[in-house]
Amino acid sequence: MTATETLATELVSLMRGLRDLHGAVTAASEHPIDPSAAAVMARLDELGPSRLSTLAGALCLDISTVSRQVPALERHGWVARERDPEDHRAQLLDLTDAGRAVLAGVRHARSEVLRRLLPDWTESELTAFAGQLSRFNADITTHRNAATLAPAGAAAGQENNA
Repeated sequence: MTATETLATELVSLMRGLRDLHGAVTAASEHPIDPSAAAVMARLDELGPSRLSTLAGALCLDISTVSRQVPALERHGWVARERDPEDHRAQLLDLTDAGRAVLAGVRHARSEVLRRLLPDWTESELTAFAGQLSRFNADITTHRNAATLAPAGAAAGQENNA
């Protein structure tokens, strides 16, 4: 197998492992939370008060997808809406104090679960892996459009001779 094929295989395993990791984090958390809801909350934490369209764009999701998540977060009291002070017709979404506490709890549970899953990893190994994973995530984000717009099987800079 090529290095890219091996990477693809490992990424499939990673996706399965992340589902298992989420199950362990949910079990360890005081507030069980869906991964997509946690992603919405984490992005709101990064962005601060945001319009739904801004939040959806930051998550690379359709507005309708994010708009289905928000009401459940509001019912829990983790997200609140307020009028946009710059445009009173628009609303901003923001985490509540309770939402920030839940998010902090999820992050703490995730760290604890990872610590238990990787007991033999040194601090330097964890740092190196986190750095490579950060680079990978940044490249995925940066090159997402090029990858999704290319015809299947096309490689960058190569002509299709089929």
